[in-house]
Amino acid sequence: MRIANSETRIACTLLTGVVFALTILMCNSGCRTIANLDSLGQNAATLNQPQMPNPLSVPMLDRWLVMEQISDELDDYFKIFREERIRVLDGIMSEGRIETHPRIGGTLLEPWRRDSMLGFERMHATLQTIRRFAKVRVVPAGDHYQIDLQVFKELEDLPQPIGASVAGQHLRHDSTLDIDREDILLTTVNRGWIPQGRDLLLEQQILANIQTRLQKCAAGYQPAN
Repeated sequence: MRIANSETRIACTLLTGVVFALTILMCNSGCRTIANLDSLGQNAATLNQPQMPNPLSVPMLDRWLVMEQISDELDDYFKIFREERIRVLDGIMSEGRIETHPRIGGTLLEPWRRDSMLGFERMHATLQTIRRFAKVRVVPAGDHYQIDLQVFKELEDLPQPIGASVAGQHLRHDSTLDIDREDILLTTVNRGWIPQGRDLLLEQQILANIQTRLQKCAAGYQPAN
C-alpha cells in the first residue's frame, strides 16, 4: 500500500512538472506570437494604404456634406455621442466637432467588428477588456478643411482578478460612459479605466476611408451659385 502511494506521489509530481513546463513553453510562444501579430498588423496597414497625415486636409466642399461623410464613417465603428456641425456666423466659419461613446473592442470571435485592427489590437481585445472612443475636429482653413481625428484606447482596471478566490464583489466598468462631462474634446482619466494612448492604426484606417469618401463626393460636386 505504501508502495502504491509512493508511486502515486511520484506520478503526480511528474505530471505537475510536465504541466508547468508546458505552461512556460506556451507563455513564451504566446508572447512571440503576439509580437509577430503586432508587427504583421503594422506592416499590413503600412503596405495596404499610404501613411495618412493627421490632421488630414480635404477640399472645401459643402460643410454639411463633409460633416455627414465623417459622421457616417465614424458610425461604422462607434456610436455618436454628440455632434456640432460647422456653422457660419458673421461670415466666419466655426469648427465642427464629433465625439463618440466608448465601445468595448471587437475580439477574434467578432470578425465583423471593425474597431479592432487585425494583429495585436484584436488579440489584445480578446485577452483583455479594451475600449476605444473617437474625437474629431473639423477646422476650416482657407480653401480646405483640416480633419483632426483622435482615437483613444483604454484598459479596464479591476479591483481584483475575475477568477480571484478572495471574497468581495466584482466591480465591472464595461458600461461606464463619459456622458456626464461638460468638457469637449478633452481627455480626462475616467474611473475604472487606464489610458493606453491612441490607436494610430485605427486612425489611419478611418482617415483613409474619409479621404476616399470625400474624393468621390468632390468628383461629382457642383458648388451652389
